[in-house]
Amino acid sequence: MALLNSLFSFLGATATAITPSVAAPGSMWHLLILKSFAFVADYGWRIVVFTVLLKLVISPLDFYQRYKLHKNQKITERLKPTMEKIQKQYGHDKQAFSQKQMELNRKEGYSYFSSCLPMIVTLVVFITLWLSMQTIAEYMTFKEYTTMYDEYQYVYSQIYDPADAEKPTPEEAARQTVAQKIGQDVVYQMYYYGLDDKYVEKLRANEDYAAVMPESFTLMRKGKKRIDKVQASFLWVKNIWAPDVPWGDQAILSWDAFKKGIDDYSKAKTNGLSTEQHAKAYNKIMYEQVMGKLLSDKTQSRTNGYLIFPILVVLLSLASQLLSMHQQKRAGQVNAKGGMATSMKVMMVIMPIMMAIFAVQYASIFALYMTVNSATTLFFNFTFTGIIKLIDKRRHNRNYGISTGSARVGAGKQSPIVHYVKGANPNAGAKEPALAVSEANGGVDGKADKSKKSKKSVGNSGSRALQRGSRPDPNELMGMDMSSKSNNKKK
Repeated sequence: MALLNSLFSFLGATATAITPSVAAPGSMWHLLILKSFAFVADYGWRIVVFTVLLKLVISPLDFYQRYKLHKNQKITERLKPTMEKIQKQYGHDKQAFSQKQMELNRKEGYSYFSSCLPMIVTLVVFITLWLSMQTIAEYMTFKEYTTMYDEYQYVYSQIYDPADAEKPTPEEAARQTVAQKIGQDVVYQMYYYGLDDKYVEKLRANEDYAAVMPESFTLMRKGKKRIDKVQASFLWVKNIWAPDVPWGDQAILSWDAFKKGIDDYSKAKTNGLSTEQHAKAYNKIMYEQVMGKLLSDKTQSRTNGYLIFPILVVLLSLASQLLSMHQQKRAGQVNAKGGMATSMKVMMVIMPIMMAIFAVQYASIFALYMTVNSATTLFFNFTFTGIIKLIDKRRHNRNYGISTGSARVGAGKQSPIVHYVKGANPNAGAKEPALAVSEANGGVDGKADKSKKSKKSVGNSGSRALQRGSRPDPNELMGMDMSSKSNNKKK
């Protein structure tokens, strides 16, 4: 029998692999995650990279939303006195007040639907990614099993001829038991560590195994030199295709959990296998035979996670809701005592709960996506807010012809630094003629003259700005003559 098995192995009469026949999902998100981002071997980090790049792609929409909210906020602040008058006038008639308010806002360029497009895009991306990632988790769970099943059958068929299983002799029955143990050891090694030819020597070190292993025994099919580990773990999560929870033995799936985890891939028309292949590979007896050592091993914990991703998802979701409500209140899109404010408070409770349910019920890759997406959203939110404020400040300065800066008086490093304000007014920051002469002479009268003129400048700055009827002197905006102050310090 050993000679016959060696001959079968030599002629290549081993079990045909079924994994290449497993049908991969083919939507846009599936192709991006499984194919386009395949350069990131670790699936956990692949989701992180994918999420960050996706957020960068849709960030212009986020920036547009923040910009519009900021613009609405400025309009609301500008119209606040007018709105208060309208409220007093139409306070008894809410419908008339709302109509007048909308007319005034529309006239001033207020946008009620500025956040609709980004929200719609975000919602579509969220729902489609949720469905796609769940399908990916089902596909990968089934593919991992078929990969281990193929290796098990490849090893098993080199040691024991399945044709002998009908009426095995005592010797053949013993060989079958050893073949199953060798196959389970190989699957165990393959799942946690991967396989190479060196592992054959470890198997031969066991006398019971060496007695039945043919000389031509190998772990690799033609063209392969190594098989990478099957386990897809990430940080503390041992199986990213299952939820990050401490219950249910999700790290190594039992038969019932496996059936639930692959969902539609339990059907031959979905998984792409032939009826014969499906019937042979997908049954409880075969599953527990292939996964026997993994299921019975007590040295490896079967706890898949510790609810860390679900907790992070809830906290980040709550932070995003609070920030969004704060921004919309400042932009005037939410009345603190109106029905919209009540709706947002309800959403602040409902949304984190929904996110927690998603994170606990579905694969860890989706919880990881939600965590990274929420974190990057908060980062971009603060970044965009800072950029918009900077743009607004520069625009304000440009409108008034004002710019600020600082420079050293001399060339040396110890020379004093002078801070200056420049304005569009040609005379902004210029010295008074009399003051210039006094400084040139360096006399005491010049100092007194300068002090008087400085006080006069401070006292009459507001009136002179109004009389000119043009852009104000930036020194007067600051309530003092900066050039005079600098000269005082020098003296």
